[in-house]
Amino acid sequence: MQYDQSAQNNDILRFIIDSGMININDVQNSMEAMKRKELLEQHPYKIWQGKDGEWYTKLIAEDGTKKLRHRKTRNELENVIIEHVQNVMNCPTIETVFYEWMNIRLERGEIERSTYSRYGRDFARYFTKVKDCKIQFITELELEDFIKRTIQEQKLTRKAFSNMRTLIYGIFRFAKKKKLINFSIKTMMDDIEFSKNEFQKVCHEDNEQVFMLDEEAKMLKYLEDNQDLINLGLLLLFKTGLRIGELTSLNKEDIRENTIHVSKTETIYRDKEGKIHYDIKNFPKTEAGIRDVIVSDNCKWILNKIRRLCPFGQYVFTKNNERVRSYVFRTRLYSNCKKLDIVVKSPHKVRKTYGSKLYDSGGIPESFMLEQMGHTDISCLKKHYYYNRMNDEEKREILNQVNAL
Repeated sequence: MQYDQSAQNNDILRFIIDSGMININDVQNSMEAMKRKELLEQHPYKIWQGKDGEWYTKLIAEDGTKKLRHRKTRNELENVIIEHVQNVMNCPTIETVFYEWMNIRLERGEIERSTYSRYGRDFARYFTKVKDCKIQFITELELEDFIKRTIQEQKLTRKAFSNMRTLIYGIFRFAKKKKLINFSIKTMMDDIEFSKNEFQKVCHEDNEQVFMLDEEAKMLKYLEDNQDLINLGLLLLFKTGLRIGELTSLNKEDIRENTIHVSKTETIYRDKEGKIHYDIKNFPKTEAGIRDVIVSDNCKWILNKIRRLCPFGQYVFTKNNERVRSYVFRTRLYSNCKKLDIVVKSPHKVRKTYGSKLYDSGGIPESFMLEQMGHTDISCLKKHYYYNRMNDEEKREILNQVNAL
């Protein structure tokens, strides 16, 4: 019955068209106009006419930035908009979806500028081969093959892959919400089998991770013998285990007698023009980062000397009326290591040295170690901040004292 009714309607429509009651061209033009209007309504930015008589609007580029576009007539500009909506907005690339997801999170305050920059670098590293692919046409099998090949070709460690996986989840969850794909990325990722042999294993020697006993003694003597603002800051790192971003963001009022109050850190990011910015974030790296770090009595002179060198300004470390950035301390440490013929190490390796010293000292309550380091779990200290600092000769001396051996 339904088929008969449909056939009858078609016959009536053909009769109307054949009799000339409706012009088929008019129908097609009307449908095209409706489709054109529908596509233009998806365009989120206004269209305006400039003083030069040309028509202007903004379009979202592949990298998520807004680009100004203009044409001599409104109709020509609308044609550009329609093509953009059809090719980009309705069928976006993986790169377009990535930057749309990122820009939304940044606007909502869900991520910092530094995180935005880091994710951008990770995307450029891992997704170069697929960034121009239309996300709607990516199958689960193709995505799995891409993931496996990237792990193999770039020799990713588990940590590096976790950074890549963060972006995969973000991009494809966002695409699912926009109804660009119909599969669950979590389900797909859970179904992938990863073997231990797939990931690159990185083994670091202890002397690459911390300052060995003889290296630390040599470095501390050099810093004390060559006291300027930067070397004193490095000396303070060795004596407190502060993160470099925490050190460079200290205000004068954060230091009280033997106590350093930590509540901020430096954040680094690149803007859209590629310029690097060093800003202050009004909360530390982790929740446990807000703390009072105790300075031993025999190190108070370091704080006093720093105060005398920088009596004015908001920040503890100031040169030429500007806050000293973290890269200044990092560069100086590298330079000092080379002068002293020490394996070059970063300020974070100073922090690992401090953590190892705390744990080796014995008798210090774990709760106090956690507070000094700004950690929430002692396992973090044991796993990532505890290394052997003795050279072979020092190890032999210890073994020689063990009677059973």
